Amino acid sequence: MNSRTSSALRPALILIVLALLAAGAGCLKDSSVSVTGITVGAEKVTGGDVTLNVTTDLQNYHGVSSGITSVQLKAYDTSSGLVVADVTDDAGFLGIRGSGSVSQTIVLPRKGSYKLVSTAFENGKRKGQGEITVYNLERLTPDSQKTAISLSDIDFLVQKVAGDRVEIRTGIYFTNNGALPSEAFEIEVKAKEEDARLLADKQRVSVEQILPDATRVSTVVLSVPDQYNYVVEVLVWKNDTIVKRGEGNVRLRPGTVVNKETQFVTKEIETSKFVPATGSAMMANPPVPSQAPGFSAPLVIVAFGSLAGFAVFRRWHT
Repeated sequence: MNSRTSSALRPALILIVLALLAAGAGCLKDSSVSVTGITVGAEKVTGGDVTLNVTTDLQNYHGVSSGITSVQLKAYDTSSGLVVADVTDDAGFLGIRGSGSVSQTIVLPRKGSYKLVSTAFENGKRKGQGEITVYNLERLTPDSQKTAISLSDIDFLVQKVAGDRVEIRTGIYFTNNGALPSEAFEIEVKAKEEDARLLADKQRVSVEQILPDATRVSTVVLSVPDQYNYVVEVLVWKNDTIVKRGEGNVRLRPGTVVNKETQFVTKEIETSKFVPATGSAMMANPPVPSQAPGFSAPLVIVAFGSLAGFAVFRRWHT
């Protein structure tokens, strides 16, 4: 028997051996396919949707698989019970006590919770079923907001005092926790008055790339009114998305703790100090006031002046 004939007979011999094994073991029965496990992973996360990769594991516990096994995957909204996604794919021929798996992708809204149900079919006949629930998909961070950059520390140093304004040099420490060098990114630093949350100053600067496991210090100078307490916010931008936040406190007028049950303390804020100076980076084009019914401010002053003059006139002539 030559090699070509041997190769032709080999598949037939394998089938005969499988049939003999099945007969000898008393397994010439209908297959019993069950879902033994379901694994779920987030493949892609955007601001509105989540693409899940769902892998269903199958096992034929006894009998002979009579055909191709398929898996239907459905996603049910747990709040409404409605079907949100439905896909079907083949898992292959399981054979005698064989096992297999199939991976499927479904796209779900990035909000709420969903019950994922995997049902195994063989020749159109339902065999086994399994399910798993995924919760609170809105907690998944969109891929565009993921970053290996961490904000590890913030330092503040008074650089200059001129009149009633203070220049504070802010040192921000960024660490790259990733395995690759980071891309260059921008940061926005804001100083807000602690109580009124009025914006005193803000600056935006670029930060060069950071090597893996390295730390870079970025320095920003903020000019704020003296004798106030501030919350300094740091926003890390990636293109048009904020990917990291952090904050620190600068207390130029520390207060004392009082008994809130017996004493109510108010704090006077001179709002004129928070008006940006001419030429400041914070300045924008001032809005043009529109004409509205009623007296304008100069006319009101003239009216009050006329009333006062009339009152004096009557006093002298009565």
